[in-house]
Amino acid sequence: MFNYLDNKKVLLLLLTSFIFHFSFSQDLKRIRHFGKNKGHLKMYVHTPPNVDKTMPAPMVVVLHGCLQCAQTVQKQSGWSKLADDNGFYVLYPQQRGINNPERCFRWYKRKHTNKNRGENYSIKHMVDYMKSNYNIDSSRVFITGLSAGAAMSVVMMADYPETFNAGAIFAGGAYKSGNGMVTAMMAMAGWRVKSAEKWGNIVRKQNPNYFGEYPRMVIYQGNSDWIVNKRNGVELMKQWTNIHHIGTQASETIDGYASVNDIHRLAYNSGTKKEAVVFYKVDKLSHALLVDPGKCKNQGGKRGFFSKDKNYFSTLWTAYDFGLISPPEINGPHSRFLKQSASYSVPLTLGAKYDWSFPEGCTIVSGQNTNNIAVTWGSSSGCINVTETDSNGCKKQFKTVFVTVEDLK
Repeated sequence: MFNYLDNKKVLLLLLTSFIFHFSFSQDLKRIRHFGKNKGHLKMYVHTPPNVDKTMPAPMVVVLHGCLQCAQTVQKQSGWSKLADDNGFYVLYPQQRGINNPERCFRWYKRKHTNKNRGENYSIKHMVDYMKSNYNIDSSRVFITGLSAGAAMSVVMMADYPETFNAGAIFAGGAYKSGNGMVTAMMAMAGWRVKSAEKWGNIVRKQNPNYFGEYPRMVIYQGNSDWIVNKRNGVELMKQWTNIHHIGTQASETIDGYASVNDIHRLAYNSGTKKEAVVFYKVDKLSHALLVDPGKCKNQGGKRGFFSKDKNYFSTLWTAYDFGLISPPEINGPHSRFLKQSASYSVPLTLGAKYDWSFPEGCTIVSGQNTNNIAVTWGSSSGCINVTETDSNGCKKQFKTVFVTVEDLK
């Protein structure tokens, strides 16, 4: 999350960051006086042009990674465009080079991780400024980040659990996995391992008098990440399942989520059955956001040093997980008896074709290539996926459905 590139790469990335800043700074509004700024950060805001200012709107806080700035992460992630299409605000805190030469948020120093200190205090005041000066729905404030921005997002969720509804962490780590340069490097290498309870207690110590719900946690971790070892995703899952008083055994595991073979989605449900923690393990992904560049409605994000085309617009799917946008869902039963028939459907788009996939042993009765299909189940539980391709060649992926097969005996 910091100090991992040689000087030539640093120079190239800083030059790229400058170009992005020069080209796209008009997309963001700088707020210079937002309150106490102990961390000496900058604040940028994106306001959707057609937002109904008489109605409370959600807000997403987006934290950039090292060697990035607000403008860079805005363009690579596609959050501002998604906000324009769906009517929510985006807050972009930005690190200063004078604080850290590589522009990393300082998630690894107690001065900035302990509650109401340093950079976390500055970001909290930015959120409070937004609530005071814009019509923000306080129950729908979310946070996300990549790398050092991901680690600082975890800091914010741990220090101010009442402020955030949910967070999405891309290549981050557990709260206080690093408490200095040495332990931070150990954490990034995957050497900071604790029990779920010990991780959870570290979070609870910041809010000893807080008895409310903690934010929902969404974790993305590349299995080929050479900067932040994949073990960090596991430790973060352990910490946050403990915070939600649930076990570390996934309630549901889906391989090939949303028709993308490399994505494995593990959901951890709380007692109320909602997904308190979601863990995406991604094969063939290093230290990067998942993007799907293109001009189609469900595509977005841009390729860059810290983003990779995986035919999966992770910002859109994060908005689905947050509840900002209603996800495209498959209608049909989630459990079946052996050899029993069932029908599944999605809304019809005229002129579109539909490619369905089912577990081994299922037999298609009718409706292949249409939006409404009937199948007879075999003996295996498994996943249903469907991809819609419209007349322009644009693809739409639906949420995968896991169907449990039971024996009549």
